[in-house]
Amino acid sequence: MSLSNPLSEYIVRDNAVTLIQGSDSLNVLDRMVSTNIIDMPNLTSRDALFCDYNGRISDYGTIYTISGKVLLISSAAQNEITRRTLVDGTSWDEDCEILIADNAIFRISIFSRDCHDMFSELGINYQAAEVNQLIESGDHLFVKYESSLSERLDILVKSDNVNSIKSLLSELDYVEMSSERWEIYRIMLGDVTINDALGNLPEEMGLGTLVSNDKGCYPGQEVHARIESRGRTVKNFCRLTGNSPLEIGKHSITNFGSISVSSSIFKDGITHALALIRLGESPTEVVQIDGNNFSMELLSYP
Repeated sequence: MSLSNPLSEYIVRDNAVTLIQGSDSLNVLDRMVSTNIIDMPNLTSRDALFCDYNGRISDYGTIYTISGKVLLISSAAQNEITRRTLVDGTSWDEDCEILIADNAIFRISIFSRDCHDMFSELGINYQAAEVNQLIESGDHLFVKYESSLSERLDILVKSDNVNSIKSLLSELDYVEMSSERWEIYRIMLGDVTINDALGNLPEEMGLGTLVSNDKGCYPGQEVHARIESRGRTVKNFCRLTGNSPLEIGKHSITNFGSISVSSSIFKDGITHALALIRLGESPTEVVQIDGNNFSMELLSYP
């Protein structure tokens, strides 16, 4: 499937923001996630998974190291559970403080067909910027992301400065995405949210690279180690595209089995959806759901 990048658009992300500070903050967080983060240098970012003791995803977030502090941006839906996990996982003698920063810091994601010009307008040297490295400029932090399908710039901005950033983007002819437009675009990108991932195994979701089996103990490690030794999972995450509406939930597939649709939107006669499918021995490129054909593409991180 081809993906046409939006010309000049941005979205203010709906996330939970947690500030973790203290000399033991990175050690505490490393014990809670399946991803190795203990070696993160200052001013870098890394995606990470929180899993339960059955190895299934309970939250999905991005970790930023900022001058001795750690910023966690995770799902708003799971924020209470994730923060309770962090608090309960901190020993009494560890220097680690968990602070809620939901209304203090926001993440703005910017998409452009010409990221070089966009970076220049914001005062950033695009050529010098490395992927996943934070760049400080004024009161803001910038980080560049790249995948095979798109490039984007994320800005971490204090609440007092959100309107000024939005005004600057408007002057540069950037348009704020509607929630509907964002849902379509993130599905086209295969951008997983907690609604897609919750309760599933990382390997099923194509997120196996966010599991570090060579690190210390963390919730779900034994299950992940067994999956690694087995070498495969029976389910895979995929993107579906078709010309008929497709409801979220479980569906039967003709001569195939079942599929669980976690995200779906029907716009201009086209359905864009994300789903978890139980694959047979010979994966197909087209599946029939409720009598309608949908093209299927397996997904993986990033």
